Amino acid sequence: MKPKLHRIVLRICFVLLILLIGNLIRTLWQQQAAINLAIAKGQQLYQTADGQSVGLDSATLNSLDTAVSNLTFVDALPLTLAEARPWQAQGCTANSCVHLTYFDPANGRTVNQILHLTDDTILAEWHDALSRPGGSRFVAEDAIKIAANDPEVTAVLGDIGAGDPAMIPMSAWLADDACRDDWCVDLTFHSPNGDGRIYHVFVNMSQQTVARTFYTRARPDLDVAAPASQRAAFTDGCHEQDGWNVCWEMTAHDGILFRDATYNETPIFSSIKITQIEAWYPSWPGGYRDEIGFSASVPPFGDTIVNELDDGFEVRQLFTEFTRWPNCICCYRYEQIIRFFADGSFEPRFVSHGPGCDDLSIYRPFWRIDLDLEGAESHQVWQWQESEWAELENETELYPFINNLGPDGYKLATGSDDLLYRWTMQATDPLGLDEAYFFVLQENELEGEQPLAPGPGDTFQPPRQWLNDEPLSGENIVLWYVPLLKTRKTEPLWCMPDPEPNINQCEAILRAQITAKLPQPTAEELAEMTATATPESTEPTPTPAPTPTPRPVQGDTVEEVMLNAGCGACHTIGSIGEGRKVGSDLSTIGYEATGRIPGMSAEEYLRQSIVEPNFALAPVCPNGPCLPNIMPQDYGQRLMEAQIEAIVDYLLVLDGADVAENPTVIGEAGTAVFNKNVPAAKSGGAGIAGIDATSVTVQLILIGLVLLLTLFLLWKRPYEENE
Repeated sequence: MKPKLHRIVLRICFVLLILLIGNLIRTLWQQQAAINLAIAKGQQLYQTADGQSVGLDSATLNSLDTAVSNLTFVDALPLTLAEARPWQAQGCTANSCVHLTYFDPANGRTVNQILHLTDDTILAEWHDALSRPGGSRFVAEDAIKIAANDPEVTAVLGDIGAGDPAMIPMSAWLADDACRDDWCVDLTFHSPNGDGRIYHVFVNMSQQTVARTFYTRARPDLDVAAPASQRAAFTDGCHEQDGWNVCWEMTAHDGILFRDATYNETPIFSSIKITQIEAWYPSWPGGYRDEIGFSASVPPFGDTIVNELDDGFEVRQLFTEFTRWPNCICCYRYEQIIRFFADGSFEPRFVSHGPGCDDLSIYRPFWRIDLDLEGAESHQVWQWQESEWAELENETELYPFINNLGPDGYKLATGSDDLLYRWTMQATDPLGLDEAYFFVLQENELEGEQPLAPGPGDTFQPPRQWLNDEPLSGENIVLWYVPLLKTRKTEPLWCMPDPEPNINQCEAILRAQITAKLPQPTAEELAEMTATATPESTEPTPTPAPTPTPRPVQGDTVEEVMLNAGCGACHTIGSIGEGRKVGSDLSTIGYEATGRIPGMSAEEYLRQSIVEPNFALAPVCPNGPCLPNIMPQDYGQRLMEAQIEAIVDYLLVLDGADVAENPTVIGEAGTAVFNKNVPAAKSGGAGIAGIDATSVTVQLILIGLVLLLTLFLLWKRPYEENE
């Protein structure tokens, strides 16, 4: 190459190299700016209406040394008076000590510390292998960086900073994924195409990857006025009336902690709180570990109210995630209530207004009740067993809790010879689907008295891990009550703000009835119970034929019936429904059902699969093997015969002309059932957190090539020829 041409090419390479490096710096700066904007938006959700952060003030928080090697800092929150009691002897009072939470990814556990703010002394430390922390503004930053590095997320949201966040990062789980056991949070965004849906990004914080992305449904707005803008509003206090004296205080994550309740100066309970609220969605399959409190996923809204009743009073607190409820998606609205009656009875109550992220869901509030009846050492527990009240000698889990009640309608009794309470769950579900789990435990250190993080989803841990068959008699007794509130979008509406707010919310009521003595049934009552009892049968129960019901699933068209029944929440059904969730794609089921069960027609197969969902499970669904007991088991009762026929006819027409000629047959050498599978969104491998790896990689390759060419030209530079 001639010297002059060589110099020109070399100069072009230098200029190109500078431009490429400059563009790379610009790209990295733009992507980091987008991430910073997304983080700012996410952290803004934790602020009050006037822009203030909840919990510790900034100066106190900045003074804490929260950088611990190999641990992820989650949050630092002040203790209330009752929460500080275990460390009262060491100088802890309200707001003088903080609860520090870290996550240990190497061991899959949380590390908890109690820090005294006066002298920065660590008063206590404990590790919890089961707890999965809730979201915080510090968790939001890490989760958004991970999501920004995922190609499927950027393909949907583009610039993640331009995304419109729907909720704060929610502690969440997926039943068919590593997120069942790992610590995962769900980032939610309003769909960028304006269709009203919510785009979910499940981030596995343990593995630092995106586990799955999917959409949940939209909702039409109701013609109602928006509530006033307000957040983190509550009123701590005490109240004395009708012989009762009770105090309460708002906690960071455990709702209102009711404490030191006495009736006619006799101790009744030392504390009652709600440690978490699970929202279970079979269509994912998975859900949220909601928490209520001043720094929780669902914060308090408005003052704590004391209302007069005809025969007592109630203390009521509203918690809501959005101030634009009910015109929102994935928004939660709860009420925590305790009613105190003049005769000494009381009722813990929980209300869910909805709407959640999907129409089919189950809400599970976890109540912890620490009894103190005339002193802890005198406690005894009795359970109604067949024909008498029998003492429970050891810790136990009761399920079902609503059945096998005594003649007076109660299941359990606690107390002593002088002061007794009988316990029952009052029926409120309009379809009679009330149910609850009930745990009776001996109180032990660090078994729920401390600020408590939720555990793995759908496991009832805590408190199930503390069932150790320990004795109950003469011990301090702790009750855990977990009612199951099952939502419905169709008549009778339940846990829904439709057709207008505050008429179809669902409520769980635990009745604690005071009594002087435990009544044993008379011979006449026992005879009546025996006469009306249904004898147990050893024969298998046949699947009931679908019958008309006075409360059918509503809808003027078959599409409306399927959507109102929740079918579209789990399945893609031709042009309707949600894909990439728990249910198989039914867009070609009319063709695939033919011959699927030898000797059974497609029509018979579809009908049986509706009224008996576990009849023939598909081994492959969008995110892996299909799971039993996900699809509701009561469609045979909720759907009228004409509706089932219409659904079957609709599905039969979905003949899938483009599928293979021979559908798989059930029962032949263990072969698969459903072949259609849409893979779930998974992130690939590690990368620089928050950076678009593809764009940066291409630019780095170009820079490398130009740099090599430049070095080669420098090495091969010809000597100048003498003129």
